[in-house]
Amino acid sequence: MVAKDLMSSSVISISPEASLRELADLLVLHRINGVVVSTAPGGFLGVVGEHDLIHHEKPLHIPTVISLFDAWLFLEPPSHLKKEIERLAATQVGDIYQHNPPVVSPEAQIADIAGIFEKTGVDILPVLEKGKLVGVIGRGDLVRAMADGEAD
Repeated sequence: MVAKDLMSSSVISISPEASLRELADLLVLHRINGVVVSTAPGGFLGVVGEHDLIHHEKPLHIPTVISLFDAWLFLEPPSHLKKEIERLAATQVGDIYQHNPPVVSPEAQIADIAGIFEKTGVDILPVLEKGKLVGVIGRGDLVRAMADGEAD
């Protein structure tokens, strides 16, 4: 079994200008973990999913500092705090989606797909053929194949 056997070719997408509430509503309505972010049909930009929404809601991480002779020394680069503030200020899908998500070909093996899900923590994997989006695979698709005994 390969990616083209698991993938859904009817791809649900969302605009980068959509609100985070619209994204949450879309995920709940379709009972899916993630969607493709696109500007138009075929205009693949990236992916966004439950993990991205949950990450947006986590509390602000204040960088660790130490005081030494009346000076403050940050133990993390200032860019980390900037990214944390941007994450909290996000209001649109375009603020939180994954721009360069891992992708697979239609011939990718199930073991490779499982490895990508495990290593990256993405919610969905776009399936690209010759640079064109032809489908997506969600974690649930892989679990269903395992439950059906097709992933052996």
